[in-house]
Amino acid sequence: MNKRIKIIGLLAVLGALLLPVLVNAADDKKKAEEMPLDPVTGMKMTGDWELVRNNCIICHSAQQFLRQKGTLVTWTEIVQWMQKDGGLWPLQPELEKKILGYLASNYGPSDAYRRAPIPATFMPTNPYESKIRKEVEEKRKAGLIPAKKP
Repeated sequence: MNKRIKIIGLLAVLGALLLPVLVNAADDKKKAEEMPLDPVTGMKMTGDWELVRNNCIICHSAQQFLRQKGTLVTWTEIVQWMQKDGGLWPLQPELEKKILGYLASNYGPSDAYRRAPIPATFMPTNPYESKIRKEVEEKRKAGLIPAKKP
């Protein structure tokens, strides 16, 4: 009898903890279904979506970011990488803040969130890396080759 009461109590506590999670997940799914999508890009038509469309799909398809999930930090790192290595021009701080806010709030972590990338220090050595590529990278790090094309 005492064991049965403990089990019922434990189930009640678990139910109380899980109920808000299930309700929020259902609400999020409902909101996502109600959100109008741009028929051309598939982007959620909310907030600053047009700023994102006008600045991001110049270089690549909207599918590049529609398929991804990320926190504000993740999206900031992606934009910084694109500015450093991908040819993205410097954005005005206010514009960048709006773009990052849109991406983080509309394409942020969810139940289907991908795991974080594995840090390079934990990755095995690339068996296909050529000696020439390695030499070029070493020269680039040493400053003998410019990081970007002039």
